[in-house]
Amino acid sequence: MSETHQDPDKSHQERSTFWEAFLFFSLTLVLSGVGAYLMADYLWDLGWRSSSTALWFLFTILFSYLAFGFSHAFFGFILRRFRLPFAHMPRVDEEASTLQDFDRTPRVAVIIPVYNEPVDRVFAGIRAIIDSVMRTSRGDAFDFFILSDSNQPEQWVIEEGAWLKLLRDPKAQDRVFYRRRPDNYAKKSGNVADFCRTWGDHYRYMIVLDADSIMTGETLVELYQRMESNPRVALIQTAPALVNGESLFGRMQQFANRLYGPVFMEGLAFWQQNGGNFWGHNAIIRLRPFMEHCDLPQLPGRKPFGGHILSHDFVEAGLLRRAGWEVWLAHDLEGSYEEGPQSLIDSAIRDRRWCQGNLQHSLLLFAHGLRGKTRVHLANGILGYVASPLWLLFMIIAFWRGYTDGTESFVANGTGPQAMAVFVLTMVLLFAPKLLCLLDLAFDRKRRRAFGGFLNAATGALVETLFSALIAPVMMLFHTRFVIWNIIGKTVGWNAQRRGAQGTSWDEAISVHGIQTLVGVGLGLLTAFTNFTLFAWLAPVLAGLWFSIPISVWTSRLELGMHAKREKLFLVPEESSPPREVVEAVNPPGETDTRPYRGITAAVLDPFLNAVHVSLLRRNRRRLMTGQKVYGATAGAVIPTAGESRARRLLAEKLLREGPQSLDTTETISILSDIDNMLWLHRQAWLRPNKELAPWWEKAIRETSAAV
Repeated sequence: MSETHQDPDKSHQERSTFWEAFLFFSLTLVLSGVGAYLMADYLWDLGWRSSSTALWFLFTILFSYLAFGFSHAFFGFILRRFRLPFAHMPRVDEEASTLQDFDRTPRVAVIIPVYNEPVDRVFAGIRAIIDSVMRTSRGDAFDFFILSDSNQPEQWVIEEGAWLKLLRDPKAQDRVFYRRRPDNYAKKSGNVADFCRTWGDHYRYMIVLDADSIMTGETLVELYQRMESNPRVALIQTAPALVNGESLFGRMQQFANRLYGPVFMEGLAFWQQNGGNFWGHNAIIRLRPFMEHCDLPQLPGRKPFGGHILSHDFVEAGLLRRAGWEVWLAHDLEGSYEEGPQSLIDSAIRDRRWCQGNLQHSLLLFAHGLRGKTRVHLANGILGYVASPLWLLFMIIAFWRGYTDGTESFVANGTGPQAMAVFVLTMVLLFAPKLLCLLDLAFDRKRRRAFGGFLNAATGALVETLFSALIAPVMMLFHTRFVIWNIIGKTVGWNAQRRGAQGTSWDEAISVHGIQTLVGVGLGLLTAFTNFTLFAWLAPVLAGLWFSIPISVWTSRLELGMHAKREKLFLVPEESSPPREVVEAVNPPGETDTRPYRGITAAVLDPFLNAVHVSLLRRNRRRLMTGQKVYGATAGAVIPTAGESRARRLLAEKLLREGPQSLDTTETISILSDIDNMLWLHRQAWLRPNKELAPWWEKAIRETSAAV
């Protein structure tokens, strides 16, 4: 099949997607207009002043954001329950997908970028995916690439050992490859870019997974077939379901994702049609247009707004659309999974990184050539974080107005007909989407059973809603702080995401939520003694701040999550009928790693691991010597100078005489990066008399010999 792209007829595209987008945004605008009018009428009745203008402006923005979310749920519900004659959803050509004769040549590269991730979990997930795809009839079409950016020496060697172990499986031989970059230039986008430059010409498609991603073989094959059957499509994004939630927080998050997600995804696909978005993982990409059009620019100015784009996925989808290619959301496709944060603090840490990336999009919002739907995606991502400081500002102005006017004006009129109309409509937009999702579940017998019955699901939805209401002001303060940090130039570091239910300690919760609690208590006392009516209005918001510390601690607990699971609270389909791939990713079959030592000790003593480690170093050296670019790496990182070689030999001697604990991270990486030293260390460790080695090595050699 030719990779030459013919631009589709624009007028045809516009006709095929006009009515969907028109209806969606018409509903959003009508609701926004009604809310703005009611708020203006209420403020006018109080007596318009300068603060009224600010309140109305902020309310209109926030209410429009609510209306935008409500429209997703409304149209998603309608589309799932009824057939609209004008709704044309992007679909695969079923006949072509079924009948086309696909060759067996590897055409799809499945890439898994990793950065200091739990190795056992990552490789167990990869093994589960490989086993699953090999159970299909098209497994030969897929190769797998572990693209490591890990910068911890122990992590580096453990990854190589896990890869070596994986290659012992006949299904993984000649189709699973490992590469570690010496330099983490441009982070994940740079990692993917390096793959594209090095191997992109050998594959037609690339499936991008995260370290915690799981995808069934049937889903991989279906994505492959959809791309083959639709030559105008450059990217198909799946809607990953959250799995493996262990803590109470994790279980509530995955429950909300599975209960509300299908309806919202249907609504999202309805208006965006072929102008979809990219979320950075669990998606298939046509490599040729991606390499031609998605070379990301350096944003002007200083960090955090300038420099490399953190949320590169949104931009890449926009660049593909600008070039005339289609981007789809496969909202109907099951079998795509990921893991979510297990605590409130972990969720906030992730949001901080996303916040900086999304705020960078403000510099691209009006970039030349971007499609209208792309700009909507970018604006929605920005507003997702900017809404928090706007909400806080709205509350501050409203508080000041109510405090200064007294109970005879602003607050007292909060029980009048105009204020109640604003309040009721706002509550409808907030909670009606969840009710629509529950109603959708009530009509689907199979899904009802997977959630443990409608009553069980409704109970979970009620508890999750109360919890969401409590943490909303907490997240508001988090997001406000993140936005302010970005404005003043405070950048985000690149840290590995914490995985698993490790639990939040009381000390950690106090250090993170302490100021939030004091703010809530201070506002509560101030309003309670000066304007009790105002206090009554603020109490639902302040409650989340008052109890933020115990909420953060208790919801992170594994034991509470497991208790909820035993009681079938927050039950999801993946627990009612666990997919084989999800189970194997957590509890992999087969032997465990029996080596007594890992990290640099194993790389020195284990002959097989030492040979693998050295061979990978030689590959990078060959690439440099033949003029191939090692992305982000200097020549000195792979080919040491004479002076560097002498310094590294001294470090290697120190390692033998004093043990691994005598070296810091930089020194250890320096030794691990040197071919000659790694070979020399292997020989010396086994051949030197024990009296010339640190006692550490005598014990390690004895136990390694027994294991080998």
